[in-house]
Amino acid sequence: MLKNSVFNIPPGPQFYPDFMHGDWSVTMKFRGFLFPSTSIPKEKLVANVAIPGFQKLSIATVGDVGREVTNYQMSIDKSTKLEDRKLSLATSINGHLGYDAVREVIYDPKDNPNRISIDFIPNRTRNANRIELFCNGRESELVAAEESASGQTVFLCAEYIRQVTFGLSQEFGVARQVVGNYGHFWTWRSPRNDASSGTITGNLLTAAYLDPQDPMFFEEPSKPVVVYSHDLVATRR
Repeated sequence: MLKNSVFNIPPGPQFYPDFMHGDWSVTMKFRGFLFPSTSIPKEKLVANVAIPGFQKLSIATVGDVGREVTNYQMSIDKSTKLEDRKLSLATSINGHLGYDAVREVIYDPKDNPNRISIDFIPNRTRNANRIELFCNGRESELVAAEESASGQTVFLCAEYIRQVTFGLSQEFGVARQVVGNYGHFWTWRSPRNDASSGTITGNLLTAAYLDPQDPMFFEEPSKPVVVYSHDLVATRR
């Protein structure tokens, strides 16, 4: 479960179901984390600052993993069924940091749905000047209301991300570059009664994997070494 994806064919964009179309204000609440690896002791893992989530902005969508509550915006176009990644990433990063730090999010799902560039306002954060996101795989499933235990339509989707973060280093004129690999696993549930209801709920699991260049990689090459959990509540704007 939550194993890292093996990159083969570049995935297409993520399309969202009807009950998620529209403009949303999202509240994300940190629920907890766990260390699922039976191969590497927790004490050894926590000493490895390169693991995604251990430093701010090492997971772009969840810029401060342990922040108790974060608010951001999400918009899904009714005609294209695509998420406005520029909006959700910029507002989520700024929300997690507690101040405006994003200068620009560069993304064109028609040209390349699997690459996003995030530029930061100079000197606003010490952890990143620029972030490059590469999606290596996507999965999704829509469970009809009559087939789910809750009686709600359930949308499950996953993305496997390779993040390259560029920042300042202690050596003058040389950029610091950190590579991280992780997967996002979302679950969204439709309103219980009226499909036009103003609130949907969900949760996000983020599984952090070791990079192939990490000295510990062959001790845990495909399973996550840390899993973070967040609850989501989205209200129509």
